[in-house]
Amino acid sequence: MNVLILATENCNHRPLVEKQLKKMNISYEVQYVDKQPELIRRFSIFSSPNIIVNGEIAFRANEERSLPTKADLEAMFS
Repeated sequence: MNVLILATENCNHRPLVEKQLKKMNISYEVQYVDKQPELIRRFSIFSSPNIIVNGEIAFRANEERSLPTKADLEAMFS
């Protein structure tokens, strides 16, 4: 399974997502959209953070939800 966190460098929520994934023993990579604008276009990124699993968006941050819930993460990786 390929897990990618896409975030801005100053995203306050990214460390919280990383902490949850570590607790779940999920390997992941972080890529910063500030340095890779092609990722913004490819995944239509408007907010941060976002979780990509096997090339597909599994969680997209928005105004109402800036973090996935524990249940969201369990569903993604069960």
